[in-house]
Amino acid sequence: MFFQWGFLLLTMPPIKTDAFVLDKINFRETSVILTLFTREFGKIKGVLKGVRSQKSKIPPLTFSEGSYIYLFVYKRKTGLNLFTSPTLIDFLNFEKKSEFRVFLWILKLIDLFVPENQIEEKIFSLIFGSKEVLKYTKKPYLVFLGFKIKFIETLGYGIKTDICSKCNSNKKIYFFNPKMGGVICGECGKREFDCIKISGKINSIIRFIKRIDLKDIEILKIKKSECEKINFLCNLVLYYHTSFDLIWWENEKYIFRKDY
Repeated sequence: MFFQWGFLLLTMPPIKTDAFVLDKINFRETSVILTLFTREFGKIKGVLKGVRSQKSKIPPLTFSEGSYIYLFVYKRKTGLNLFTSPTLIDFLNFEKKSEFRVFLWILKLIDLFVPENQIEEKIFSLIFGSKEVLKYTKKPYLVFLGFKIKFIETLGYGIKTDICSKCNSNKKIYFFNPKMGGVICGECGKREFDCIKISGKINSIIRFIKRIDLKDIEILKIKKSECEKINFLCNLVLYYHTSFDLIWWENEKYIFRKDY
């Protein structure tokens, strides 16, 4: 085993990258298995050895969920990668716990829906932008909603809001259909069974969020209840395209509640 690791280290030069820690699992007595979202490789998993030992000089925050770090990655074609020499760049010390919990929910979505080993620069930028906005926002629920809508767009699922997703007409919009990727007109809605009736205001809000940058999202004057409705529509789109058995959104409702 020692020879195999030694051969790996000698033949595969490490690459230094920055990464967000999506998930951490304790491994054996002193190590951890991390799921990271990196700039260089996208989402990857690997082992960080010896960091939980009493002799380790690496602070626990460096390998905690939500941390933004530099580290060396020894990439492997199969199995777990090897991570070494992590350095903490940033850990979000928010004034309120709600901002940090929203950021963890964002990272959970990344972990759930992004495949491993696919370079996704847009998604990395989206995480980074969300992190920066959450540092000063007074509306973390809006940041979460804005992230999710842009995340769905980046994944390629899309949410069509300008014309009917079925007939491509400019007729008045009345319904939302996750199967067809967005809104549909009243005529088409009469012939579809898996549609949800929506208001013109809800559709306008989705369209506006798609256009603006996350840093400007606080200019929106909308109720939390409206955000929760749009978040539900987003979840329907994600569910249709992935068909996960688990109900990942069960606790997201608290993001849009008054005391969160």
